[in-house]
Amino acid sequence: MKTGWVHEIFRSVQGEGPHAGVLQVFIRFCGCAAACVYCDTDAARGRRRDCVCRTDTGEVLLENPVGADAATALAVSLAAGTPGLHSLAVTGGEPLDQPDFLVELLAAAGRCGIPRYLETNGLDPAAARRAEPLVEYVALDLKLPSLCGGVDTLAAGAESCRIFRRRGLFCKVVVTDAFEADEFERAVTIVAGVDTAIPFVIQPAAMNGRCAPPPPELLLECAMQAGRRLSAVRVMPQCHPLLGLP
Repeated sequence: MKTGWVHEIFRSVQGEGPHAGVLQVFIRFCGCAAACVYCDTDAARGRRRDCVCRTDTGEVLLENPVGADAATALAVSLAAGTPGLHSLAVTGGEPLDQPDFLVELLAAAGRCGIPRYLETNGLDPAAARRAEPLVEYVALDLKLPSLCGGVDTLAAGAESCRIFRRRGLFCKVVVTDAFEADEFERAVTIVAGVDTAIPFVIQPAAMNGRCAPPPPELLLECAMQAGRRLSAVRVMPQCHPLLGLP
């Protein structure tokens, strides 16, 4: 049995992209190699001693690293008590950073009949290929290099976009008040080169002390820029903080 580092397991609503508002059970992995200025899950960037599962009767702690079967069992239990459940959302941190554990967990959830939703930065295309047959939905965060440590994140993101293109894929680009326009255009080009109908979400970053959201007129310009080449462009903020939900 594979083990992995998990930050938390909980029930909430999806807060990003075209599935915003649906009920999901979340498994949030620990660890992420990216260095995004807009990161909203700093607490999950490193490893923690215990995985916290928030159940209807209180918190359950599992010692890390957690077995895939144990994590799946807790998620399935939460899912069974969630009428109208859309899917199991695996997020992070970064799930592709723990590919063996991820694959075993996704396979176990599939055997239980739960649709699987993967949120990823796509920076490990080899891991993406392993996960691709095991998911029904993919939220791919195409990271602009200047906002994520200067590494060419878009090259790997382009390959993962092609890998996941038939898996309920949407692509997200987070923009701040200091993003570089040529990088944004490159992200648009990547998606257009795979399929112009892939939903493309432009998400303004939240204020966090390291960055600020772009002004409204710049968001509108981005939407029109993307709309010249893509047919399903949306500008959407994160919704769950507005609702006071995790």
